[in-house]
Amino acid sequence: MAIPKTKHLIWFTALVLIMACAPTFAAPAAPTIDPYAISTYIAQTANAASTQTAAAMPSLTPTTTFTSTPRNTDTPEPTATATVIFLFYTPSPVILPTQPSGNASSKNYACEVISITPANGTVLGSRTDFDAKWKVKNIGKKDWENNSTDYIYLTGDKFHKVAGYDLGKTIKAGETRELIVDMLAPKNAGTYTTNWTLRVGSDTFCTLSLTIVVQ
Repeated sequence: MAIPKTKHLIWFTALVLIMACAPTFAAPAAPTIDPYAISTYIAQTANAASTQTAAAMPSLTPTTTFTSTPRNTDTPEPTATATVIFLFYTPSPVILPTQPSGNASSKNYACEVISITPANGTVLGSRTDFDAKWKVKNIGKKDWENNSTDYIYLTGDKFHKVAGYDLGKTIKAGETRELIVDMLAPKNAGTYTTNWTLRVGSDTFCTLSLTIVVQ
């Protein structure tokens, strides 16, 4: 029994010797980290990522630029210009009012002048002999009796030969008759107007006017 114990002791001693002679391995030292190197690395990584992202993104197409169209300018309104009108006076023949055609008068004696010969404003030569004719209608209530009715010069220029005439024939209410006066145009040039009238007793009615121009 003593031999095995001695054998175990020998092996134990040999093991201790071997371990004592074995080289000592030192643990590797931890590397020292440079903070500036880390920042540089991060910056490089970020730049690379930005470059890859920009390359991957599609290129932008330029947008069409809209050009504003100018609005139409307001056209200035025309400025009103004062116009001077010259009026020249031209003497006109005097036309006396007569009873409207087709209407009977409420008066006992009244007339309507239908026509005048020559017409007002007719040009005649100096000392021309002519007849003035008025076509009249009795529109009053009473007849114009030939023994009490005549037509005479009333006012205006005198270029007649006789100043008054008898009616000659009775003109009943509603009838038409032509009254004639013998005239002679004045010697001097100018415009002349004469007025005549019908008369019953002392009452006058139905003014008859005529205007001529002598050259």
